[in-house]
Amino acid sequence: MLNSTAHRTPMAALMALPIAYGLFLLMSTLIEVKEITLAEPATRILGMITPQLPETNDEIRKRPKPQMLDAATKPPPPPALSTTQADIHLPVPVIGGAAPGSLLPIRLNLPAISPVVVSSRGYQVIRPPMPVYPGKAATRGLSGSCSVAFAIDTRGKPFNVSAACTDPVFKSEAERSVLKAEFAPQLVDGQFVSVSGLEYPLEFKLAD
Repeated sequence: MLNSTAHRTPMAALMALPIAYGLFLLMSTLIEVKEITLAEPATRILGMITPQLPETNDEIRKRPKPQMLDAATKPPPPPALSTTQADIHLPVPVIGGAAPGSLLPIRLNLPAISPVVVSSRGYQVIRPPMPVYPGKAATRGLSGSCSVAFAIDTRGKPFNVSAACTDPVFKSEAERSVLKAEFAPQLVDGQFVSVSGLEYPLEFKLAD
């Protein structure tokens, strides 16, 4: 009889009814809402804020006039210091010995110096050549050397300048620097003469 579906459904509903009621009571107890009464906030009354009124002309006139301060008295002058010759005591130097009876002039026999005349000398470098490193060579990282052939006239000016270089990029700068150099001309028997067949070595090297 209990194995039929029609009889088991009402029985299960009757058994679940008290369980559901018990759960309802339990949930009602846990979720009980108590009324909370909030206290009224304290009321703060602000006093009246009155801006300060500017002073009127009458109030300004009623102000007491500033009083003049008494002039400061000048301090007394310092006492004058006076020194007399009796107050100064200086040590008296004592020099021993006696002065010579007579002073005789002393004659010095100096050798006679005659002027030196230079009749002959070779040429001399007064201002050496100062070449500037060519920009193209510096960009390419090139180094080299030149042998500059030239001659010197009677005024010490270089002429017939021709440079033989390891790289043609240095040729024009080597010749220009020798032309700008200054020399003392060669002297032969008291006369300035021109000199040819001279060579000046130049080296172009980049700094490490």
